[in-house]
Amino acid sequence: MKVLVMTKADFETASTKYRIVQYADVLEAKGFKLDFVKRSEINRSLIDRARAYDVVFNQRCLIRTSLAKKIIANSRRVIFDFDDAIYTRSGEPRPWLSQLTSVRKRRRLRLWLESASVVTTANHFLASYARQYSSAVEVIPNAIDLEVWKPLAKEARETVTLGWAGSRPNVRNLERLGPLLALLVKKYPSLKLAIFSGTRPRLACPFEHHPFEPGKEVEFVQSLDIGLLPLVDEEYSKGKSPIKAIQYLACGVPVVGNPIGATAEILNDRNSIAASSDEEWISALEILINDRQRIASLGKAGREFAEKHHDIRITAEQRMKVFLGKELGDVP
Repeated sequence: MKVLVMTKADFETASTKYRIVQYADVLEAKGFKLDFVKRSEINRSLIDRARAYDVVFNQRCLIRTSLAKKIIANSRRVIFDFDDAIYTRSGEPRPWLSQLTSVRKRRRLRLWLESASVVTTANHFLASYARQYSSAVEVIPNAIDLEVWKPLAKEARETVTLGWAGSRPNVRNLERLGPLLALLVKKYPSLKLAIFSGTRPRLACPFEHHPFEPGKEVEFVQSLDIGLLPLVDEEYSKGKSPIKAIQYLACGVPVVGNPIGATAEILNDRNSIAASSDEEWISALEILINDRQRIASLGKAGREFAEKHHDIRITAEQRMKVFLGKELGDVP
């Protein structure tokens, strides 16, 4: 089966990597030939090219309407995939020009949702939005390779490592915790704060900064005792299924965060501790700083949850079913 894949961004960008690129090898081993086209490369030549493929898979590329309509019209089968609330923007409301841009994006999104043979999303929160425009919506959770992302035995140590891994746009979420992190680092000499990011956060306390380096993220997450997941309570964040949350859990690292929207489909009181206010954040972190056994029990439950819901071997089978036109409830 030949599949033309339109990707939103570079192959190492989290959304593109975890929604489709990471499946390329296993799908090709099963007879699916994937040809990738980045959004920056999409032009009128795709109109004719689409006819040669069994499936056109659009990974959240909201290209101009006139071109999109022609590609869709020349495609045998269209799958549209999105894993963020791309019908809104972080920080809305915005000035009028940005609002017009958002209206245009929503119109483009609606075209793909209404035209696609199947819409796939990362969570039930986004699926509810998609079902306003499509009767064929399937949830394929974000997933990772659990043979790579796995817990490592840690030597007995007095230090408790509190950590966060994230991209440049999300650094501001971590910085909002700055004052309470400074308080905790000062109160607990055994507490170490570690950050893995391409951007160095502005925090008023000592911390280890690990600049982003491909291939080093697994090692960093495995070194943590507690993972931080601060989110802004807004519509855009509610649509997220944070890959970082899944990575923490897969490595047996309990999470402290504010599970809003779709994040609550991943984090629960068996694998994490929820926190919204500063007082709740401090309380949750102090519970874990002072209780190694609680860290271990939450971490074990987190790994089990990842194995059940976010294993790439499971979601690869789901991807294949959708490509073949089967409902995910069907027996293979």
